[in-house]
Amino acid sequence: MNLFTIISYVYTVLNTQQQKQQPVYLALKQHNIDVLEKVVNDISNPISENYGKVMKMNEIVDIISPTYQEQQKVISWISEYNISDIKNYGDNIKFQTSKDKIRQMFNISTPELYNYTIPYHLRDIIDFVEMSLYKVPRNIKINNKSPLKTTDDRYFGREPMMYLYNVSDISLNKSISGASIEYQNNCGFINNDLTKQQVMNGQIVNILNDVVGPNEGIDVESSLDVQMMSQAGNNAKLWFWDTPIWLYSFAVDFYNTPDIPDVISMSWGWSQANQCNIVDCSNLTSLQYVNRVNIEYMKIVLRGTTMTVSSGDAGAPGRTNEECDVNNPINPVFPGSSPFVVSVGATYTDKTNKTRDYKSPLCLNNACITDNNEKSISFDHVGWTAGGGFDLTRNSTPWWQKSVVEEYLNSGVQLPPDTNFNRNGRAYPDVSAIGHSCPTYINGQLGGVDGTSCSSPVVAGLLTIIKEHLWKTKKIKIGHINPLLYYVYDKCPSCYRDITEGYNWCTEETCSSNTTYFGFNATHGFDPVSGLGTLNVGNILWFIENKLENKGTLNVEYI
Repeated sequence: MNLFTIISYVYTVLNTQQQKQQPVYLALKQHNIDVLEKVVNDISNPISENYGKVMKMNEIVDIISPTYQEQQKVISWISEYNISDIKNYGDNIKFQTSKDKIRQMFNISTPELYNYTIPYHLRDIIDFVEMSLYKVPRNIKINNKSPLKTTDDRYFGREPMMYLYNVSDISLNKSISGASIEYQNNCGFINNDLTKQQVMNGQIVNILNDVVGPNEGIDVESSLDVQMMSQAGNNAKLWFWDTPIWLYSFAVDFYNTPDIPDVISMSWGWSQANQCNIVDCSNLTSLQYVNRVNIEYMKIVLRGTTMTVSSGDAGAPGRTNEECDVNNPINPVFPGSSPFVVSVGATYTDKTNKTRDYKSPLCLNNACITDNNEKSISFDHVGWTAGGGFDLTRNSTPWWQKSVVEEYLNSGVQLPPDTNFNRNGRAYPDVSAIGHSCPTYINGQLGGVDGTSCSSPVVAGLLTIIKEHLWKTKKIKIGHINPLLYYVYDKCPSCYRDITEGYNWCTEETCSSNTTYFGFNATHGFDPVSGLGTLNVGNILWFIENKLENKGTLNVEYI
């Protein structure tokens, strides 16, 4: 190949990339948000007569969308640029075009699509635009050996999971579905690895065929998410969804897809106060971005989908404060702090001489954990710290957790200074699960992977069992399941294992000597370290079938 041919080829490739169609999401100003939240609270209240009455997409959007005239004004502007690939979702308008045209439309002078300007005549209609991403750093912990010899580094396979969380050896019939969600066009998984994991755990071989996005290459995070959800929700219909940008654009695409899974797990997050370091928000603040994403999550749960999200792997200080700087002590992670997701913390067990009659190839050939005394994960025991705390945006604790949060705050446990956290915020996590030494096949090789990136898909898989039982016994399909989890906790103490040991003032790098200045202590009952504890699935299923009544109205002040 001569030089001229090489130059021509490079020019062609670069020109093709330059003209590649880029998705653009226009967030239009919404109305009646208070009405939407009241509806969410009503249909998710376990003793409301409307419990479990999911809504249709057009019913939800009709509540909050701007006027038809405002929508058409935006569409007319887009059409001026000869763009035909336009999707009008009511409160969002999505289109695709070349980067050159996008720069022209939004007066962008940089090579990247940053620092956009909304046309003056549309600023009362468009809130913000999502199209550009700053990469979120990941810190994957493979074959993570604990700093203490007392920590059990053996595998957390399906058999120990069944033992710990009282899961019977049943398989779902694919009437219930769960999806692993990835961002930034992250690399994917391969079914050969998933099949190996299922065979080693003695599960039904269950190939994942429902894929949205590229699923190119093999990624530890993606493989972990898919395999651990399969391990917990044996034979549930599995999805993999890989989205190119960030939280808002994913929520828009997911909500506006006609057929969506019943449960999704997201193992991504970043500081709630620094979301605009991930996406270009222009004149929007990070907390305004968080509020808009929360509205999109309300829409998703109204359709009946439950979301589980990692509480984070860097404790209460978070990844924006790995070294525990006193000027930036506690940083709630988002979306793990969203009130419309099940936020999931992480636990581990100590190594003991207890034995279990395990029969799966995984545990027979490699050894699995045997103890049931779970503790919340922290840096000095496992090498990283499960996240937790209080969100920044709310001025009142959600009604479904208000009593247990107040009990924690008034328990006498040592707390950070009031200036370091939002005492009236949404407390998280809600529940926990094992997040250490999770058996994962990566390109045919078995290894243990750590993180709330393990515990979140585990809880998602367990929730597929609970949600299937809700439908079978009560004909209830519920998305926002937090009110039920807290209701069950109040009525059925044996439905959870209380995690009383742990703290989250550490990160992935260190533990602060100033302890509760940077985080929280676990204690009896709910705490913002391990939440309500870990699930006793068998007891929860019994409670749902025998004790859950679907009538009456809870006299609470929702908003």
